[in-house]
Amino acid sequence: MSAAEPTTVVHAYGLVRGDGTPSLPDRGIADAKVRTCAFHDLEIVVSDLPEASFGERAWAEHGEDTHWVTPVAAAHHEVLQHLVEHGDVLPLQLPGIYPSDEALIDALESSRARLEHVWELVAGRVEWSLQIFPTSAPAAPEEPSPRSGREYLERRRSQQDARNTERGRREAAVTQTHETLARSAATSVVRAPLDAAVTGRDEPMLLNSAYLVARNEEHRFLGLAEELHNQLVATAGMRVEVTGPWPPYSFVGAEEPHDDDLTGLVS
Repeated sequence: MSAAEPTTVVHAYGLVRGDGTPSLPDRGIADAKVRTCAFHDLEIVVSDLPEASFGERAWAEHGEDTHWVTPVAAAHHEVLQHLVEHGDVLPLQLPGIYPSDEALIDALESSRARLEHVWELVAGRVEWSLQIFPTSAPAAPEEPSPRSGREYLERRRSQQDARNTERGRREAAVTQTHETLARSAATSVVRAPLDAAVTGRDEPMLLNSAYLVARNEEHRFLGLAEELHNQLVATAGMRVEVTGPWPPYSFVGAEEPHDDDLTGLVS
């Protein structure tokens, strides 16, 4: 009597065009083969994973464990990154575990209208991320000790005025940079700045934004970001860092991804 074969679950990475043979990576999570299944005019990119290691029970037990989740999320991203480098993709969120292809299709069918709406938004476009950091401020020149209490107070007031002026200049530069880039993108979103524990940097992040950019507009968008850095941001004591193109993660989780609240980003 042969032992029962281990059961598997279907992990969904994202949706791609169904009008041809998509370019798929060789392997996905846990070195599993990547394949597709049809969903109307689209294809769902999936892998079959061992249920014991990646089923609902495994996610319930390990879903909060960063040591377990990190390699899974990294492999999920690598598949999506391959897909976006070869065509359009609508990323699906973790965990994307289903007992079968049929269960996956049924689940997506229940939100088909929203998926089609998001697909129309992201098709032909990619995500570019932009962050702004302050550069190291030049050392203030040493001043002689104040000769009186009045001189001390005047000096403190002058220093505070200078700091307020610099803060206002940075706020204006950050706002203008984002608004200019947002006008050149299909849509944009401002996210909460990442803290030092995530960035590994001493300097605070002043802007953390993402832009959905048409593929045929990427060169112009990047040129505009460089121009804004050179002419506006750098002169205000900051620097722009642009990364991408990424799968459009920031634009698939909400009905209206546009959010440009810049309040309190520069301190």
